[in-house]
Amino acid sequence: MSYSVFEAVFNRLGLVVMERLPHGVFLRIGTEPPPSWFSQVVLAANPNEAVTISEALPFVGHFIGEAEAFWREARDGALRSEAFTVTGPSGAQIGLAVTAVTVGHRSLLVLEMIADFDERRRALQSAREQALEHESHVGRTRALLEGIGDARRLAQQLAESGLAAAPQQLTLRLGEHLASLSSAVEVLAPIPEGVTRGRGR
Repeated sequence: MSYSVFEAVFNRLGLVVMERLPHGVFLRIGTEPPPSWFSQVVLAANPNEAVTISEALPFVGHFIGEAEAFWREARDGALRSEAFTVTGPSGAQIGLAVTAVTVGHRSLLVLEMIADFDERRRALQSAREQALEHESHVGRTRALLEGIGDARRLAQQLAESGLAAAPQQLTLRLGEHLASLSSAVEVLAPIPEGVTRGRGR
């Protein structure tokens, strides 16, 4: 299989492979035009022209220190960065990830556009919002149960305060209704197991 085929596959996958040369210079491998996103985020590089990472790819500068250590140790496998975003000329956010690999004596940096980055970000945002709503729900339910619990204790104290028979019966019935209300709240808006329900629970 010719190298041009590999280049075509890299482009289809949104990958750009760069080799680290001496003195911190990086050279893009390949003669085919890079993926369109690459031209949008690279600030000062022409195809097949050696450039420093700070000139052309400042957004991966934070990762280079880790990559340099990885390359010096000539470790197997790959060292992958966390996903991050870069703002293109149009203002659109482009999701990227960087991977350092060693092939023989060559130190390579693979830049990858994450095609479903927006979907992942939306899913993460949705999960965060759901977690916040759940936390709010727990707080509201706990406060409601605490209020009902306080009312039940007051009703119990009132029933035991020496009331006449009729008021005492009403007070006991009130306590029973409050107990039923507390049970209904726990059924309709249950607090997860292990979460404190409030005072006196």
